[in-house]
Amino acid sequence: MPKVLGTVPPDVRLVDTQGRSFHLHDLKGKPLILSPIYARCPSACIVISRSLKKALEQLNVPGDSYTVLTFSFDPKEGRAEMAEFQRTHQLFRSNWRVAFVPDDNELFALLDGIDFRFTYVSEQVKDHPNLLVFLDKDGAIRHYEFGLEFTPEQLERGLRRAHGEWTFWERLGTFSEWLFPIGALGVIVSGAWMFLGRRPKH
Repeated sequence: MPKVLGTVPPDVRLVDTQGRSFHLHDLKGKPLILSPIYARCPSACIVISRSLKKALEQLNVPGDSYTVLTFSFDPKEGRAEMAEFQRTHQLFRSNWRVAFVPDDNELFALLDGIDFRFTYVSEQVKDHPNLLVFLDKDGAIRHYEFGLEFTPEQLERGLRRAHGEWTFWERLGTFSEWLFPIGALGVIVSGAWMFLGRRPKH
């Protein structure tokens, strides 16, 4: 589970494909789906974006109740590259913004804020995680979905968690993640109690 859950990424300045400048925190007020990609990606980012587009079209959630932000994690990409990517893959929805971060320091601060790391395989190709990040209306990270292709059900789950809504089985799954460390702590405490109890009294 990413260590940044519950934290708020920095309020970086972005520029969209229309040349409009805005800040990340301007998007507060409703859940936000972040999709970090790079426009010159030969495969994964294309699959992710097309899959996201298809899932959004099938999503049974009002479009005005959340926002989607696709942004480039490549510091060498700007408005031209992102605009071409948007046109090529027809990423046009009223609640979907495609943008880049013009300041390199702010870009890497944002990537650190969502715990996103990438490496250069070559000058053009990058090895990177494939994911979506879900933020709540206050800008705090609440959920991650990993993979190349995403379903409407995955988006619904992420948006529910961004709203602070969990199903019984989701809560049970979260609880089960703590069973092992709780059990291990119990063994340690029991062992210490038995050891101290067996110490000779003087």
